[in-house]
Amino acid sequence: RGSVAVEALKEQTRALATVGTMAGMMQQAALNDAMLGVTQDAVVRNVERDLEAAAAQEAARRAGVAGDEQLEHTEEAIAAASLAERGDDGDDDDDEFDEDDPALRALEQRRIAQMKAMHAKRMVNQAKGHGDYREIVEEEFLKECTSSARVVVHFFHADFARCKIIDKHLRLIAPKHDTCKFLTINADKAPFFVTKLAIRTLPTLLIFHDGVCKDRIVGFEELGGEDDFPTRMLEVRLHTAGAILLSAKKKKKGAGGREIAHNGTYSDDDDDSEGGSDDDDDDDEE
Repeated sequence: RGSVAVEALKEQTRALATVGTMAGMMQQAALNDAMLGVTQDAVVRNVERDLEAAAAQEAARRAGVAGDEQLEHTEEAIAAASLAERGDDGDDDDDEFDEDDPALRALEQRRIAQMKAMHAKRMVNQAKGHGDYREIVEEEFLKECTSSARVVVHFFHADFARCKIIDKHLRLIAPKHDTCKFLTINADKAPFFVTKLAIRTLPTLLIFHDGVCKDRIVGFEELGGEDDFPTRMLEVRLHTAGAILLSAKKKKKGAGGREIAHNGTYSDDDDDSEGGSDDDDDDDEE
């Protein structure tokens, strides 16, 4: 009977070992399946990342080609402008300057480089939605306000006439200042940010610098208090808030070559814009 008990115990031990081995194999198989799933997910993510990188490189290449095509005749245009500047006194003496002057050529190359850099920056800003005035929803607010250095957001109500007036002016301003992003959001549909940002009067414009609200324009009090205020009044107020950059007062020649002082300020890229005053006073409107 003792030997029978020993044999039975051995059989139970072998059975337990077999069960343990099968359980271990099943656990290992499960781990292998999990690792395979993680590996496959990683491969998919890597492929997607590579595709996104390739698409970004292709977009950058196309933007560069477009920029080169746009600036195809820049050297000739700048050379002509430079020669015109040097001959602006009306003298017809062609010996006063040389088209092959190294200093002149260096100046032209610097201007070309500056124009290309400005064009590249403009392309980047356009990809971020600059140059347009568009409506966003609450879920997009943080991303939109933190992805650009300068952002203006108009909190509006669909039934308020003064909000529509602000819309009209911002649609005129946005295309002229592509260094700033102009957005509008329905206050009724953005209760979290209305509370968080203490929006109590509509229309309200918030000006963000690098994702931080630095200034606000509430109602029309700072815009003359009337509904028919000029667009340039809002433009100058946005300049004061640091949202857009207006250049110094410019002069151009009128009839008979007389210089006309324009008291209005202009955007850096808007040298040919109309407006301003023909008065000769020297008041600055910054």
